[in-house]
Amino acid sequence: MKKLLFRLTLLMTLSTYSQNSKIKFGFQGGLNYSNFRGYTIPSSFNQFYSESPAFAYLFGVNFEYKIQGKLGLKLELNYERKSQKADQSIELRENFDDPSQIYNFTSRKNYDYLILPILLKYNFTNKNSFYLNGGPFIGYLLKSKITNDLNAPGINSDDVDTTKDNKKTDVGISLGLGKNFDLGENKTINVEIRENLGLANTNKKPLWNGGNAKTNSINLIVGISFN
Repeated sequence: MKKLLFRLTLLMTLSTYSQNSKIKFGFQGGLNYSNFRGYTIPSSFNQFYSESPAFAYLFGVNFEYKIQGKLGLKLELNYERKSQKADQSIELRENFDDPSQIYNFTSRKNYDYLILPILLKYNFTNKNSFYLNGGPFIGYLLKSKITNDLNAPGINSDDVDTTKDNKKTDVGISLGLGKNFDLGENKTINVEIRENLGLANTNKKPLWNGGNAKTNSINLIVGISFN
C-alpha cells in the first residue's frame, strides 16, 4: 500500500511539474535524404559508376526548454540512417570463348548513426506556430555496410561490413524550418525540414583524388510533443 501511494504521489508530482514547467518532451520520425561530399570521382569511371543521394529514415526523442519569450533550447537523440546509392555496370563472361555480357546493378552505402543535435529554437509568431532552429550536432557511428542487387553468375553479392573503415564520430551544423500544430490538451504536432551539413571527414582510408567523405542530409521530420 505504501508503495502504491508513493507511486501515485510521484506520478501526480511529475504531472503537475510537466504542466507548469517550461519543458516539453516528445517523439519524432521521418525521412532522410542523404549523400556524401568532399571527393570527385575520376571521369574514366563515369561509364560504369555513378553516385547519387538516397532515401532512408530516422526516429528518436526530443526535449525542449523555453528560455524566454519566443526563444527555446531543443535537444534530440535520433537513430538515423545516412545512405548513398551507386548505379554500376560490370562486364562478365561465363567461359573464355563466350561473348561478354554487361550486368547493371545498384549498390548502397548505409551508415547507421546516433545523432545528438543541440538546437536553439526561435518562434516567429506569438502562438509559436512557425519556427526556425539551428545549432551543432554530434554523431556516433553504430555500423556501416554496403549492399547490392547484383545477380550475375559466379559473383558474390553478399553485404559487406565497412564499419572498421569509417571513423566513429561525426560533427556538423543543423538548420531547420518548421511549423507547430496545436492539438489541445498540452499536445503539439510539429513538421520540419532540416539540413544537416557534416564538417568532419568520416572515412579512414584515402579517397579519389585525395578527397574525403563528409555527410550531408535533408530530413523531413514529423513529431509530437507533450508539456
